[in-house]
Amino acid sequence: MCPAPVIELAKAAAELGEGVIELLADDPAAETDVPAWCRMRDVRLVARERHADSMRYIIVV
Repeated sequence: MCPAPVIELAKAAAELGEGVIELLADDPAAETDVPAWCRMRDVRLVARERHADSMRYIIVV
């Protein structure tokens, strides 16, 4: 399991500036952490998909 999907999301957002990020996470905490991070950063979480052993998030920054 990846212990830090939000850290990777923050790095990707900083590098990208503006655009779309696809995040795949198998850390169960990401289900609450990713939406919370998006709210705090005022970015849009446009999709969440559950897969067998992970979650896929689409975020617009």
